[in-house]
This record gives sequence, C-alpha cells and structure tokens, in this order.
Amino acid sequence: MNAFEKAQLYLRASWALGNLNLRGLPLLPKGFFNLPVYNRSAYNEFVIWIHRFHLKSARWVVDVGANHGDFAEAAAAYFPEANVLLVEPLPHLHEELERRCIRHGGKWLLEKSALGAEEAVLPLHVAAGQDAIGSMVGFSPEYQQANPQTEIDQLRCKVRRLDAVVAEQNIPFIDLLKIDVEGFEFQVLKGATAVLERTRALIVEVSLVRRPADVRDPLAEMLDLLLAREFHVVNVIPSFFDRSRPWRPVEFNILVRRPDAAGV
Repeated sequence: MNAFEKAQLYLRASWALGNLNLRGLPLLPKGFFNLPVYNRSAYNEFVIWIHRFHLKSARWVVDVGANHGDFAEAAAAYFPEANVLLVEPLPHLHEELERRCIRHGGKWLLEKSALGAEEAVLPLHVAAGQDAIGSMVGFSPEYQQANPQTEIDQLRCKVRRLDAVVAEQNIPFIDLLKIDVEGFEFQVLKGATAVLERTRALIVEVSLVRRPADVRDPLAEMLDLLLAREFHVVNVIPSFFDRSRPWRPVEFNILVRRPDAAGV
C-alpha cells in the first residue's frame, strides 16, 4: 500500500469516527502513544468496516483471532463504552494483549486459546517470523503457492468452543463478532451455534486456499450458512490475492448483520 492509499484510508476512517483519529494517522510517530496500534492501515480499514454496519451502540465486541489487537482497538475507538473479549492462541502475543487489556481499564478480557467445534488439544501451525500467520488447518500447497512460507513450526494448542467461552464470561449477547482464524472458520462456527443466535453483526474471513476437506466452495458455503442463520449481507471484500496471479483473490472478508441491528 502506497502513501496515497494510506492517507485515503486514514481520511475515510477519521470521517467514520467523526474525529481526528490520531491513532490512525500515518505520519504521526508511534512513540507518541504509550501503546500504539500495530498496523495503522489495518486499524483504519477495520474502522471503515465497522462503520458500514451502522450500529448505534455496542456493549460487547468479540475478536476471535485478535493477533496484535488492531480490530479490537478499532472497535473500541468506534464504541468507547464497549466491553471487548480477545481470543488469541499464539503465546508470544499474549503479553502485548494483556497490556492492552490493562490500558482499557478492565473492559477488555483475554482468552488464551483457539476456538473450534469441540474441546480438544490440536497442533497450531505457525509461520516462523510472521506472527500474523497461524493456522489450525496448516499450509496447503495451494496456500503455499499464493503465499510461500519457508519455515513452519507447530505448537500444541488448547481448543475451546465459543459457546462455552461466552457462557463462562457471562456475555448475554454480542453486538459485533469478528472471526479471522486462517481457514478454521467453519469449525469455529460449529462451536458457536448458540452465540450466533445472539450476535447482531459479524465479520468472518473466509479462505479459499485453507479449508476443511469437506468444504468444496468456501465462499458460497459460508454465505449459505450465514443466510440460513438469517443474517443479511453488508459486503464481501477480497482481502488477500495470489502472488502469482494478482488478479485472483484467495481470501475474503464477509460482513453480515441482523436486519434489525442498525436501529438498536
């Protein structure tokens, strides 16, 4: 992304927030903040996505696959009164996320596990040197063609169901749920049947090159699943492209909401 594109994102996010959006300002040194956002372009884009839901308020935001917390920070900027649950299995990110929880004065919680269809301990595949890339389904040859990884490690990872985590934290409903789990999204949703009934808006990343063996067309099947749950589609956004064929998207972010969510 070039400087002009970064500036455009910043201006659009600032308009969505209705303020100067200093945390997303590309030219401002990160040292200006005690705990800056990790990727300002991603943060600004998340603000824009959240704005598209036209939610008037939010009490609970759940960020599954929180990574460095940029989505959660965007949600907190848009909904300052919201409580946030971060879900992140990668151990080397926990210290930073714990600092962010402290910064937000107890309104943020951290769940240090992966999510799936059932309780288990499974291998988490991690691309060495790239802390944004970890997958329960591994790195398929098709994914390696789109985004080559030279070294892949494995960690043993506790897996829980989102239904169980939400019940444990006494979260009555979710205003905004984001799921970015690098190909494990269908399994996460299988473990969130009760939660989905109490979710107003959802962002889910869908990978075409990392998917379960029984899923032939991930994008179409995810849309069918969400429509069957009576969500309405807000947007479908290509988010990652094949390096060898840069015109071909291999991952999408789907934005959906309940039809009555905007007026709440």
